[in-house]
Amino acid sequence: MMEKIFALPPRMRSRAALGMIGPAATGRFALQTCEDCNNVQYPPREFCRKCLSSALVWRDQPRQAEVLAEATIYHSLEPAFSGATAPRTALVRHGAGVVLVAFLTEGCRAGDTVHLSYVFAPGGSVVVQADPPAIDKEKASVMTSTPRPLAGLNCYLTDSENPLGQACTSALRDAGAANVWGPASPDADDSRVELVVETNWYAGTGENTSLGQRIEAHLELAERFAPVLADRKGAWVSALSFAALSAYPDQPRYSAQMAAAQALAISLRARLLNQGARLVAAYPAKLDIEEHQSIGGSTLSWPSLALALATALQNGHEDVYPDSLSRLWLERLTKDRKALEREMAMSSAP
Repeated sequence: MMEKIFALPPRMRSRAALGMIGPAATGRFALQTCEDCNNVQYPPREFCRKCLSSALVWRDQPRQAEVLAEATIYHSLEPAFSGATAPRTALVRHGAGVVLVAFLTEGCRAGDTVHLSYVFAPGGSVVVQADPPAIDKEKASVMTSTPRPLAGLNCYLTDSENPLGQACTSALRDAGAANVWGPASPDADDSRVELVVETNWYAGTGENTSLGQRIEAHLELAERFAPVLADRKGAWVSALSFAALSAYPDQPRYSAQMAAAQALAISLRARLLNQGARLVAAYPAKLDIEEHQSIGGSTLSWPSLALALATALQNGHEDVYPDSLSRLWLERLTKDRKALEREMAMSSAP
């Protein structure tokens, strides 16, 4: 019997359509909107369909829509859509007036009101999915490998003894993980690992651990587990810090470490996406560590960070901003990177 080859859905997208990835990564639903005439666009394009302006931005939109028509795909020239379960597609009318192409989950029919979301297909492309309004968010999507329930998974923590590792162990076990292994686990089996949680960027490895040593440790872990995750269509989680996106001026060494960790995560994500696996990254603003003590505002607890990571895995998100400060900084970073840089510099001034 011939072994079935795992096929990725088509990944090519126009530059305009790539704008769906940002909202999808954080669980938002946004559509292109013209800044000049306020007309909402779909599909994504370079110029406004009404006034031909190029001033198109992505704005969050309500998720409600109406199913106009549906169809079931029994045969497709794309191998990814030729599985045992025939996917259902639909035309749905959004309240803004545009009609979208969406994949339908169970329980949705023509005439129904549905809840729209962006989901990642294997390989990292984004599609629109239509669910019943009260759908269980942990339910797997109709044509993607994500989100994926954590129940029954074999997990490996790169450091299970530090505070984050201990919190992740509890969160994963509470979510139903079959095994949560660490470096000291005598029964750990690399060939069965489906989820790797990289917690050792917060490991208490001592002041003498150089950035180069941390990078080499990550690269060794990536070479060890990336082929396994690709084979099992698994996931890698990188617990980083907002310093990976915008430096903490009074912590140059720590900020450089997190910037390097971000570069490594982006490179590993590209590798995993090409093989049908995925990577989730978290960017908390303030944790209970020495490098964050000068930051104002409330401190995110380790269990809260671990729960945010588990929730992101179940909901199919790529980027996690688990506290109010990180979400505020993300908004400012998106609007004006230089303004946030100067704001953080002034807040760290003596």
